[in-house]
Amino acid sequence: MDLLAPIVAMNRWPIWRRRVRVWDCEATAISFDRLLNLWLHRLGWMGESTRAYFEESIRPGMTVVDVGANQGLYALLFSRLTGAPGRVYAFEPDPDLYRAAVANCKANHAVNVTLFPLALGSKESRLTLWRSLVNAGDNRLAPGSPNPSRQPVEVPVKPLDTVLAGASIDFMKIDVQGWEWEVIQGMQGVLEQPRGLTIWLEFWPEGLRAAGADPVRLLQFLSQRGFRIHATGAAELQPVTDFESLTRRYPGARYTDLAAIR
Repeated sequence: MDLLAPIVAMNRWPIWRRRVRVWDCEATAISFDRLLNLWLHRLGWMGESTRAYFEESIRPGMTVVDVGANQGLYALLFSRLTGAPGRVYAFEPDPDLYRAAVANCKANHAVNVTLFPLALGSKESRLTLWRSLVNAGDNRLAPGSPNPSRQPVEVPVKPLDTVLAGASIDFMKIDVQGWEWEVIQGMQGVLEQPRGLTIWLEFWPEGLRAAGADPVRLLQFLSQRGFRIHATGAAELQPVTDFESLTRRYPGARYTDLAAIR
């Protein structure tokens, strides 16, 4: 018996489209898994240390880029932290999540947020986004084996340097399920800017390899451009210099968040 179909249908029942107050804003979910995500953040069981670091690091007037905006929760946090003089540029290729993020930003009057319905990458193209039908936090651009729990949708891809040509960026969040190397390759101009920059990125070695990237090379690439790599999760950020050892600590589905600071 195929159990996936009823699970997928249940995940999208209209009853889950509820508004949840999280981090001084209100966000409306589009599915059960996205509603669960909002409640986990509200209860502090998810994203609490990440939020604390963002609140320490982001100041009014900064320009922040959110790559992998999902339903817009972090874009709303960035909107509040940067304030009226700041700017937030958020990217989300999934059509449903993009519309949800737009609606959530509008409902919270986040007028300093500009949302783009596209993915970032090393070159301009159109690629297949493999949308998870049961966990919209696990959408992937990296090709994989056929999976009935995923739905393909073609999405536009552009380099950040093309979309925000000449923009000065202070802070970036990149959470794109292994596509991080492609994003970074498309922002050479941003990396060459003389001002300080912090990149908060998800580091998932297996996901990076699935997208054709070498996890160690990614960290070396940033290090060679003046970024200091830090492990997160502890009370204070911990400097990392042994990239191969770090990579070995996260096999299979294991991942961590890193802060690259220059």
